[in-house]
Amino acid sequence: MASLGTTVEPVAQNMTEQVASEEPEEQKEGASLESLEAAIEILSTEVLAAFLPEMDEAKEKINELTQNQGILIETMQQENAKFAESQEAKALAEILSQVRAYHIKLNKIKHEMSSINERVARLKRRAQKLKSQKEKEEKSKLEAQQRELELERELTAKIATEPK
Repeated sequence: MASLGTTVEPVAQNMTEQVASEEPEEQKEGASLESLEAAIEILSTEVLAAFLPEMDEAKEKINELTQNQGILIETMQQENAKFAESQEAKALAEILSQVRAYHIKLNKIKHEMSSINERVARLKRRAQKLKSQKEKEEKSKLEAQQRELELERELTAKIATEPK
């Protein structure tokens, strides 16, 4: 901005001096209008000349910043995708860990059930043996009672036949 003031002020003074030093009043009005238009043209050109390089440089910097921003956005999106994949990988690893733990628990339960089935089978065999043994004992008792009854009948029958 300082360069604008230093560039424009001498040009403006120079134009004012040229207009003042020219011919009489009537001619001054026509000439002053022409010189004013010329001064405006020169000032416009000088202002553009002063600011155009800076504006072009600013435009280039803005374009460069826009490109860098686009690159940063793309990089951030890639990093976010990696982070999401990383989170998914962590979740998958956690699930696999749980699967392993549940598999171990399942194997323990299978082993316990197998052990329980073996014990139940042994208890059933033992119960069958005990039942069979009890049936034999009952049968023996019954046979013994029948023999006793038979013996008693024989004894009672002999008593009845002896009084002759």
